[in-house]
Amino acid sequence: MSTDSLEARPKRRRADTVERLLDAALETFADLGFAAATVEDICRRGGFTRGAFYSSFRTKDELFAALFARETGRELALVEQQLAGLEHEADPVAAAVERCLSTFRADRSWVLARTEFALHAARHPEAARALREHEDALLARVTAIIDDTLGRTGLRLTLPAGQLAGILLGLHDGLALRDAVLPGDRSPEPDDDLERTALVHLLRAVTD
Repeated sequence: MSTDSLEARPKRRRADTVERLLDAALETFADLGFAAATVEDICRRGGFTRGAFYSSFRTKDELFAALFARETGRELALVEQQLAGLEHEADPVAAAVERCLSTFRADRSWVLARTEFALHAARHPEAARALREHEDALLARVTAIIDDTLGRTGLRLTLPAGQLAGILLGLHDGLALRDAVLPGDRSPEPDDDLERTALVHLLRAVTD
């Protein structure tokens, strides 16, 4: 076995540990809330010791930053994948909405975990600053996706791409939270797809 292979093993193990910690944290924050959840709760769910946690993260806030980066990174990678080739569609606006919504649904655990951290940030200025940095990075990436899509499709906006990105994120987050708190036995009617209707009308209103 090569030296490179031997050196890669600890890195793979550490990466696997981090992923499992993030998975455990996601479910723990969703179930217990960010403030109530302890490091011990996260370790117990993931089958780790406190030492394993602190070898990767200093605090719960730092762990949440990694979780935010992972979850939003996955979401945006999926959006980029769905928007590939959009310039070949007869109706890029309708196609963009349909493509994304047909495969992109907010994960309930992530919606709850993110909301719990937002409540924590509302009471702790340092967490609020960190959350603002996370949200600004997300907004910048969504803005870049919009700019790229516009460049490929030839569509033009009647407002800055950054403003549209903020509106899209606010709309999606609000409806995702609404859906997350619906009783388990309640589901929207087939013709009650509020997000699809809102997105189509919004994008048609701001593009030409």
